[in-house]
Amino acid sequence: MALLRQQLVTAGIENFFKKLNAHDLDGVMAGISEDCEMRIPSSNFTYTGWTALRDHLEDFITSFPVINFRDFVAVADPQKNRLAVRFNISLTDDEGEEIHMSNCNFFEVGEDGKLHDILIFASAPLSKGFEVGSST
Repeated sequence: MALLRQQLVTAGIENFFKKLNAHDLDGVMAGISEDCEMRIPSSNFTYTGWTALRDHLEDFITSFPVINFRDFVAVADPQKNRLAVRFNISLTDDEGEEIHMSNCNFFEVGEDGKLHDILIFASAPLSKGFEVGSST
């Protein structure tokens, strides 16, 4: 069954990006399927399954006290339950170092409204906050 455009946008923007901004790990994980896979090809990171994703996202949230995903441009494909989101992100770590990127995520959403696949294209190299949980 195809989801409505707003359901896809909610899954990607409200339940993923905005919950990460709020450091709401439980809220983020509630919107991710148990078998979800997240890939970041430019940095060679792959997180497969709920446990690996939780480990990664917990490390990400604790590595960056300030997370600011914003300026979302979303393109939804309700017939295939897919969502592409272009956005800007600013991260500030414990030492005050800032990272600014303009990225794009591609989401596949299950009929349950949960993210089943996440593909991330980042405009800068990633390391801190991304290594935990990766199988590659």
